Amino acid sequence: MSRPRSGEAQDGHTERRVTLTLEGFAWETIDEEAAREGITTDELITFSVLYYLADVDSGRIARRITRSPFPSRLSPAPRRD
Repeated sequence: MSRPRSGEAQDGHTERRVTLTLEGFAWETIDEEAAREGITTDELITFSVLYYLADVDSGRIARRITRSPFPSRLSPAPRRD
């Protein structure tokens, strides 16, 4: 059996790391929700990413962020590709 490449686990899956930078309200809200759920902030963020990925093909995930909290009132913000 060959040794896994750097970042690759024994089962063949590749390990990736993501850095998330949040300030103020966003970070405080995630921190408070994690405490309310009795889990760590890392666990809440990990669960959130997995939840998003599990639902990404459902058609319910927003592909663009609108300028208004009421999407039906304004058209979506222009794409910046």
